[in-house]
Amino acid sequence: MRYFTLLGLWMLLPTFCFSQTSDGNISSEVDFAFHLFSERRFNDLIVLFEYASPEIRQNDSVNHILGMAFYYLRELELAAYHLSKVSKESAFYDKSVFFRALCYAHLSEFSDAEMILENYSTETTTNDFDELIAINLAGLALLNRDFETFDRHAQNFRFERHYYINSQNQLINVRNTLENHRMRSPFFAGVLSAVVPGAGQVYAGQLGQGIATFLTVGSFAAVTAENWYRNGLVNWKTILFGTIGTVFYIGNIFGGVAAVHFYRDLFNESQNNTILLGIHLPIRSVFR
Repeated sequence: MRYFTLLGLWMLLPTFCFSQTSDGNISSEVDFAFHLFSERRFNDLIVLFEYASPEIRQNDSVNHILGMAFYYLRELELAAYHLSKVSKESAFYDKSVFFRALCYAHLSEFSDAEMILENYSTETTTNDFDELIAINLAGLALLNRDFETFDRHAQNFRFERHYYINSQNQLINVRNTLENHRMRSPFFAGVLSAVVPGAGQVYAGQLGQGIATFLTVGSFAAVTAENWYRNGLVNWKTILFGTIGTVFYIGNIFGGVAAVHFYRDLFNESQNNTILLGIHLPIRSVFR
């Protein structure tokens, strides 16, 4: 089946590349590009665009659907590039702006996303998307952990449209969670692990790993002490088990520090994903 699809595309390439530049021909080619997009044949659409004529490459509609195709393929830099090619006169301009900003948010380029939305806010002559802009800017502020800026944008939440309310409440909940969350200290975790092996992991929320570390280091310490008592300090068994126990003990300290960093990264990633979802859903609801 894939063979016949590629064969059909190959047969259509000459028409797509070398057709006359009349409005009718361009319209039919754009319609075919939309057909590929509606069928979610994103890779076929990308291949077709590579052989497209200059007129097609500059077409707003084609750049829009190509940008969206790259977005769904998670090729976010290419998505943002093609969405930026959509002119202000296009019917797809508003949607392209918001999805372009969303691409930069996913790429952690928050300042670029913010600049896109602020420029759009100043240039638009209507207030149709004011609340959507506020949601996006508030979300970007949370991604930057800037609570003051978030509060300023959240003042524009009106809680009237059903497809905004859930995201607005979600962002507010994340804001409160982030502000009230007590970050664990890697230094303190290291000190705990030095005093009681495994305590740093327990402090980081990894109870099972902490218990396992305590038992492992404790076992080697007990075996080393027993051999020291029975065979002396310079006995090879004492040296062997003491060396292995020391390695595990030092590793336990670093493990406690790493566990806190892992917990912190996991927490931040979880909150960021929730924020990005809170930004994404209203955009999808508005621009179906």
